[in-house]
Amino acid sequence: MALANLALPHSITAGIGVAGASVGASGRPWSVDVEAPTVVPMTGREQEVLTLVAEGFSNKLVAAELGICERTVKNHLTSIMTKLRAADRTHAVVTAVRLGWLVI
Repeated sequence: MALANLALPHSITAGIGVAGASVGASGRPWSVDVEAPTVVPMTGREQEVLTLVAEGFSNKLVAAELGICERTVKNHLTSIMTKLRAADRTHAVVTAVRLGWLVI
């Protein structure tokens, strides 16, 4: 649940201090300064690479399947992880599924 959609009673927010929340006259947080991630769409090739990674293919097998070199696969994965702000290939797959960009 996003903090922006969470309305906590003043007694709770005063006790724990909600980071970035501004408290209105009612004593409830009315604004939360949370930076929403901007996600850049993947290219068609990046989508193909991520689909194969989600199926369990290694970089070497992805390269063979797509007829590209393994270094290119690594470059695509780096770009994918940057766009999705993912720490690793598994995180990238999970994030893409959550965004509805990948169906597994």
